[in-house]
Amino acid sequence: MRMLLTLALAALLLTGTGRADAPKTAPKVVLQSPDGKKSYDLEKLFEKGPVLVRLTCACSGCDKELTYFQKLQEAYNTKGLQTVAVFREKAEALESYAVKKQIRFMWLSDPKGDLWKTFDAKAMPTNILIAKGGRVVSIVPGCTIDGKNAQALSADIAKILKVPVAQIAEPKK
Repeated sequence: MRMLLTLALAALLLTGTGRADAPKTAPKVVLQSPDGKKSYDLEKLFEKGPVLVRLTCACSGCDKELTYFQKLQEAYNTKGLQTVAVFREKAEALESYAVKKQIRFMWLSDPKGDLWKTFDAKAMPTNILIAKGGRVVSIVPGCTIDGKNAQALSADIAKILKVPVAQIAEPKK
C-alpha cells in the first residue's frame, strides 16, 4: 500500500556525514499503516518520548543489523523509546518478513521511498533519532553489521533519557 505523507515543513537536509549536520527539528509527517487503516503522526509519537526512525529495507546488510536494533528497542522500551522502521518493500512482502523476523517495534511500508525524499536520505539504512519535543539528536547513515551504529545510537538515547548506556553490541577487542 502507498504511504501517505503530509508535510508541513520543508524537507530536511541530510548530507550523509552523520551527527554534525543533523537538522534542528523533525518534519511534520503523518504515516499510514501498510493496510491503510491507521495513521501515525510522527509529532504525536515524539511528544511521548524519543523516537528512532529507521529508514531501511530487507537487504542482507539491514537484515543482519536488525538484531541490534531489536536489542536497542528492548533496552530502552520501558524508558519511552519508540522505534519506527520504515521499509522500502511493498506491504504484502514486508508482512511475511516482519513475522519471520519477529519485529517487535512499529514497522511501515514505503515502497516509493516518499519518506526517504522527505528526509533527503542518501544511505540505506538511515537512522534518525528524534528527542521528545521534535529535536533531531542524531542521524546515523549506513549499515554496520557488527552493531556499531546501534551502539552509537544507544549512547545518544541514554543521554537524552538520562539513563545508563545499554550495551547493544560487543565492544571490539
